[in-house]
Amino acid sequence: MALVDARLPLHRLGQAGTYFVAWDGDEPVAHAFVAWNGTKLAAPEIQDVWVAPERRRGGIASELTRAAEGEARRRGADRISLSVGIGNGPARALYEKLGYESAGVEPERMKGTILIRGAPLEVDDTLLYLVKTLES
Repeated sequence: MALVDARLPLHRLGQAGTYFVAWDGDEPVAHAFVAWNGTKLAAPEIQDVWVAPERRRGGIASELTRAAEGEARRRGADRISLSVGIGNGPARALYEKLGYESAGVEPERMKGTILIRGAPLEVDDTLLYLVKTLES
């Protein structure tokens, strides 16, 4: 399994970001996006984490998260954030295991259309915001 990143031209949205992609040979099996600015907590934010269903619970999301944290640290960030759906117990447990804690902000309901992976997506979810202090 190899991790690589590809920068996407998001400047028109006022946001710079990096996609981290997990590969198995020449097949992408997972990805995570990190927004470097314009985030709710004014810290880099891990977003759009996705792992192919048949590859879940194998440590790939943890590896993507660690890669994102490493890049944030390399860029001088002292913390990193993410949000997780209030009903997504497995993801929340994973992030807490990796050292993420409540960011101390109220959960936020997101309802409407968002742009994700270049396509509109209808959402209705309540998000919990978590943050992790990055060690130097």
